[in-house]
Amino acid sequence: MNWDDLRYLLTVERSGSLSAAARALGVVTSTVGRRMTALERRLGTRLLARVPEGVRLTPEGRALVRTAAAIESQLHSAERGLKREEGELEGPVRVTAGDGFVAFLNPWLARFRERHPGVRVELSSDARVLDLARQEADLGVRTVRPKGDSLVARKVGQLAWRLYASARYLERAAPLRSAGDLAGHALVGFDAMLSRMPQFRALEEWGAGRFVFRSNAAMAVAGAVAAHQGVAALPCALASLHPELRPVLPEVELPLEDVWLVASREARKVPRVRALMGFLAECFEESRSVMLGVR
Repeated sequence: MNWDDLRYLLTVERSGSLSAAARALGVVTSTVGRRMTALERRLGTRLLARVPEGVRLTPEGRALVRTAAAIESQLHSAERGLKREEGELEGPVRVTAGDGFVAFLNPWLARFRERHPGVRVELSSDARVLDLARQEADLGVRTVRPKGDSLVARKVGQLAWRLYASARYLERAAPLRSAGDLAGHALVGFDAMLSRMPQFRALEEWGAGRFVFRSNAAMAVAGAVAAHQGVAALPCALASLHPELRPVLPEVELPLEDVWLVASREARKVPRVRALMGFLAECFEESRSVMLGVR
């Protein structure tokens, strides 16, 4: 075995399918399939089982992934140890964030690279919460403060939420004068896991199940509202990217959501990670009025 084989296996496990792993690795799906088949032949055991939703690790595959993850962690530690010198901003920084943040992070990250062209940024908007303690990413943008002594968290702002609909939808729909009227409207929302968040609970109750569209992606929910499908609870910052959206029922107050920058204590010691963390904190402060929906 070589490290490249293990890297492919780790990517398959984290992505959930051969095609998703191929996109993450920058190769075609058939290449990933051939690498996995060749690895299985060399080891004389099955590592992956095909299932309708993609692939699943066999017990032997899970055992090998644990070993591969430990090796990866040691390699990352060695890399960080080689680049401890303050001011040496070169190398990769892996950032993970919900897809609703990506539209803001992209221009901010471009500005950061103008200052530090030696830094290579990898941005993941995976629906999964990547494990920062296990070095699946170097820096995370989170809306929940993480627990545990292995992570460092810095609060950088808050997100305001409101109810929104498109102007065209409001023109053709029934009047919307109070929260009780929502029962007669088409609603757009997040999937079952996210719908338990306090920003969505009230809409679930008022809507009495009249949801016409759901997604686990914030950009998809905002896009559906912009496409005149119904009413949704959205972060004001995300809604501001769609000029056709209008806030509705201003008397309905939705909880604010904290925004945190999170890194492992080891990653926080790396100059390029520390520099990006500070830079993003400044960007969030500059965008405070947008995040709070203050016009």
